[in-house]
Amino acid sequence: MRRWFCLFFVVGLMVCWKGMAFSEQKIGVVDLQRCIQESQEGKKVAQELEAKKAALQKKIDQKQDELTKLKDELEKKGMMLSLDAQEDKRKEFDRKRREFQFLYEDLSEEMRQAEADARKKILSDLEKVVQDLGKKEGVSIIFERRASGIMYIDNALDLTDKAIKAYDQSRGGEQSKGKK
Repeated sequence: MRRWFCLFFVVGLMVCWKGMAFSEQKIGVVDLQRCIQESQEGKKVAQELEAKKAALQKKIDQKQDELTKLKDELEKKGMMLSLDAQEDKRKEFDRKRREFQFLYEDLSEEMRQAEADARKKILSDLEKVVQDLGKKEGVSIIFERRASGIMYIDNALDLTDKAIKAYDQSRGGEQSKGKK
């Protein structure tokens, strides 16, 4: 539905420009996902997120190991324990299982939020870079490759490589300013 809306919007936009010949307009396309994946900042953020994910996974694995050990202990020693002791062990196991589930959900949400925040920051920076690139290249309109529903576009109109280069340069400039 969104793609159709974008397509109709673009067609409507072209029709509204009656006074201008379509051939005079310069259109560009940028693949923001590729910009995020291939830019230096995007690679750095991806590494940071992977490190965070590994640390969170380590916490989850530790808790899961504790839970597994408690379950094994309950199964092996359960028959030797009194009924009250068995019930206490089951309650402890159930409590720790619930704690594990809450921890897993919390850490998963923390990871999703970290990814969303990183993506939002990069996209905000990329938006500024793409706007500047559009002005510099004299482009009338720039579409996002994936969101606009574009199935094919001539590579000459694809500004993704230039956007990546401009973004890396802008981030390099900001980083060197911060170091001084």
